[in-house]
Amino acid sequence: MEALPISLLILGLLVIALDMMVTAFITPIGIAMVVMGLLMGFGVSFTESFVAALIAAVISYIIVGRYVRNDVQDAGKGKYTFELKGKRGKVVEIGKDHYIVELEGDRWIALAEGDEKPGIGDTVEVVNVDGVKLMVRKV
Repeated sequence: MEALPISLLILGLLVIALDMMVTAFITPIGIAMVVMGLLMGFGVSFTESFVAALIAAVISYIIVGRYVRNDVQDAGKGKYTFELKGKRGKVVEIGKDHYIVELEGDRWIALAEGDEKPGIGDTVEVVNVDGVKLMVRKV
């Protein structure tokens, strides 16, 4: 047996094993390598093995992607910062250059916009979002 099919098979299995240990999404690549190595080992041409490996990678991407999507929980309990624009919350803490705002049961880092600076207990409205920081204005 040639070295390329064996190498692809071993490398593919290592990639799949690595994906089980880290939070990468590389299982489809490992499956493609395993399929290509097996097919080439049984005498299938490189081109046909490559096409079959691509098909196997796409199928495994769809299957594994559904599993990963269903298994992973959003750290923000399903909330995304862009959905918070226009919502109101209360200032619960004032830091050196930022505020901690409680909004819908979660605490967010916020920066104040406008001339009037909010104090603890003041109601603020989210006017913009910068990454995971909220830009707020006193109501």
